[in-house]
Amino acid sequence: MDTPDFKITIIGLGIIGGSMAYALKGFHSAKICGCDIDPETRQKALENGAVDEAVENPRDAIKKADLVILCTYPEVTLKIIKENASVFKKGAVITDVCGVKTKLAQQIEAVLPEFCEYVGSHPMAGKETHGFDSAVPELFGMCGFIITPGKTSTDYGVGLIEDMAKYIGATRIAKATPEEHDSVIAYTSDLMHVSAAALCLDFNEKMNRAYTAGAFRDCTRIANINPKLWSELFLENRDFLLKELDRYISSLVKFKNGIENFDKDELEKLLSRVRTNKLDMQEREPK
Repeated sequence: MDTPDFKITIIGLGIIGGSMAYALKGFHSAKICGCDIDPETRQKALENGAVDEAVENPRDAIKKADLVILCTYPEVTLKIIKENASVFKKGAVITDVCGVKTKLAQQIEAVLPEFCEYVGSHPMAGKETHGFDSAVPELFGMCGFIITPGKTSTDYGVGLIEDMAKYIGATRIAKATPEEHDSVIAYTSDLMHVSAAALCLDFNEKMNRAYTAGAFRDCTRIANINPKLWSELFLENRDFLLKELDRYISSLVKFKNGIENFDKDELEKLLSRVRTNKLDMQEREPK
């Protein structure tokens, strides 16, 4: 659908923001403005055709935008909205791609101007690398996408974000409250990053690349982690993540006990349950 003079602003042109800019080309025939503090990133985004315009100051990017997509750390996302509340366009839809929602949504809604609406979103996509150089238009192809409507969300805003998700290639789209989102993400994302990090925190000193294969690569891929971002995400989702860690530690203890006690029957029971659960999880479709 073409919307005359529709303008999209993307703040933060890292791997998610940059990929979003590439993927949204043609959406509502919009002009895309990219905002980033790094001049080299802005230049690359322009040269590669990811954006039609690139600016440093969020205020300049926000003024005429019908859709504002914040692809920054949670603290920065809140700061930008708070400091620029007065310049958002009337009727603008504001979304973010942060991996935590409950606390952030409450904070955003407390400072959001009455003439705008906020709809949280979270594309379930990424790489173990970051920055604009890692951005690609196909990053979101066939990915999951979670929409978290808030108190200010309208049918129009939620519909716009859902249309956006489909346009960039998402095929598994779900709607959830911010609390529901954070509860599940604590398991499917936060805990997975903790697990990969823990596997690399200490390791067998005699290992080398000759000993590694698919299992090692799969289990440690995301340990090439952004320390600043993930420290913030872990702490933002602290309560839900601690519950998942307790469950995970309990599971590890069960396996440790089975191995320690040379209990083959117990290990087979555990692994049979693991296999059944894995098949169950991968067959569950969004409601």
